Amino acid sequence: KLLRRSDMEHAKDEHEHEKFEEQFYSFNLKTKKPVLMPGTEGSDDKSLRLEELGIDPALEGEWEVTLHDGKKVKVTTVFEMLKKSAEKFSPEATQKETGVHPDTVRMLAKDIALPKVVEITTGFSLNKYFNGLMTIWNIASICGLTGRLGPYGGLNTENEFSLSGLGALSGFGGKYKPRFGSGFVGEFVFGDGLETFDQYFSDEDVKRAQNGMSKEEYIKVIKEMLKEGENGKKSGVKPWWIPEVCLIVADSKFRRNKGSKYREAFLKKVKYFAYVDYKMSDAAVYADILLPAKSHYEVWDIRTSPGYHRFTNLAQPPANLKPVGEAMDEWSLFALLAKKLEEIANKPENKAKAKVKDTKKLAREGYRDLANFYKEYTNTDEESESQMEPYLGTDKKAVEAALEKCEQYEPWTIEKMYKMGGFLQLNEKAAKLSPLYADRPYNSGEYTLYKFERFETLSGRQTFYVDHPLYIKLGAMTNTGMKGIRPDSKKYPFVIMTPHARWSIHSNWKTSRTLQRLQRGKPYVQINREVAKMKGIKDGDEIRIFNVLGEFYAMAKVSSSCPPDALVMEHGWEPYMYRNKKGHNEVVPTSLNLLEMADGWGHLRFGGLWDGNQYAYDGAVNFEKAKRG
Repeated sequence: KLLRRSDMEHAKDEHEHEKFEEQFYSFNLKTKKPVLMPGTEGSDDKSLRLEELGIDPALEGEWEVTLHDGKKVKVTTVFEMLKKSAEKFSPEATQKETGVHPDTVRMLAKDIALPKVVEITTGFSLNKYFNGLMTIWNIASICGLTGRLGPYGGLNTENEFSLSGLGALSGFGGKYKPRFGSGFVGEFVFGDGLETFDQYFSDEDVKRAQNGMSKEEYIKVIKEMLKEGENGKKSGVKPWWIPEVCLIVADSKFRRNKGSKYREAFLKKVKYFAYVDYKMSDAAVYADILLPAKSHYEVWDIRTSPGYHRFTNLAQPPANLKPVGEAMDEWSLFALLAKKLEEIANKPENKAKAKVKDTKKLAREGYRDLANFYKEYTNTDEESESQMEPYLGTDKKAVEAALEKCEQYEPWTIEKMYKMGGFLQLNEKAAKLSPLYADRPYNSGEYTLYKFERFETLSGRQTFYVDHPLYIKLGAMTNTGMKGIRPDSKKYPFVIMTPHARWSIHSNWKTSRTLQRLQRGKPYVQINREVAKMKGIKDGDEIRIFNVLGEFYAMAKVSSSCPPDALVMEHGWEPYMYRNKKGHNEVVPTSLNLLEMADGWGHLRFGGLWDGNQYAYDGAVNFEKAKRG
């Protein structure tokens, strides 16, 4: 465990104890004593400056300290523990696991350590592996250990720019708050993921990936965490809800989610499923009602990607464009629904039921007022008018409100963006960890490097040690390597990999005949040329891909670049585009990594920046030439 101030001193009250829990020590080489470090979450001194405080922290060593209860314990540094962990992963030791020659590893190490500037970009693919979290942490730690920060490089991250004020579009002036649940956990529960996990993974698989923990113990821990997180009833765990009514916008859930049972399980749990989309996705096929939306290029919108670049683009419908059928922009569509709800709520027989009870944590008055729903949604109610909230209810009004309320968009308007060619550049207020210069590249972490400002972490610094009980139990409290959970089976020797496609964005445009003409026009799987010869499969043949979970059929695309132990299939195909309406997720399992389930520790608390991922590369499969029929 990390040595905290609460270990060394008695707090006078609960508030002080909470602060002491978030203060940490180093061993000061100048005084030869432990010293509290500034800049931690619980410290009153938020600067990382050490010199003026007379602190020279030891990176290595072992000492004995006396706790507030008189007990003497030995302590060491996080760096010592990191070194000890890293010793197990010499270039020679990892060659057997990775197939990468030690000379290549050493060459890469020098390429990262020696140049003046090194920036590392990681793809989202790493997050799709069961223990990909550890890979990302290790890469980020390499940047810290080699001094890659600010103009010297570092990890190319998202979440580097901030946009404030957009709550005006969704916050109801603070009157209501949403139930914010974990997508990682919620989708797992929606699809009866634990049943799929139990069917697919063996005790050996779990022990390999979770530091020796048995499958039985793993399932017991998961069940307890799911129980505690249900309906958000306990803090410190991932919250999740199962709604009675689902209103989902442009999320082809049955294409995206893993496991052969997801669709059936989801539809059994939900009493009513309403779906909004501009196309007939697989989710649209099974919806109780399909609400037609206009497509990306038929609406007013602003498209931005805070964290990747400093530009926001304007989407504007062509003049005199007529809608297809009853298609509407989402704002107008939901305003129509809100108006109807308000109308129904104000009928004499419903007025007594119009105030729907809710907790004051989520509804300021202790209820949600359906009799005023449309007015509150469009900011035409008395309270919103008095607060001068922007009018909403159409796509164009939403764009105008965003440009008005977001500080980082100042002084832009629709007219100014149009004259500039349809885009704006974020102003200097968008910067988060560094200045956003108008004429220079953005480098993350300059405020930390030059102004000694803290990171948004528990220690205020880069994290090399997490003493959450689950991290300690799994041997992952400091940087280490952990094996995957995918079964290592001779019966199913191939991994199925599903990268993004060149001809679509997920399932968007997947049914476009124009784009299909640039590929095979139907779901296909790349297979290695030599493996294809061994199995008697030719380019264009239909093949059957299968494992214990299920099967699907696709066209074989023989490729010399495909690894011999893998099948590569660009994702995005809707299940109804396959034979028997069964897509590739029929053979892909679902799981929850306990490290990503861990919560309630410092900055590792559920929210937009800390939730788990859905793993895509745990499907071990085999394949054969399909039989006719």
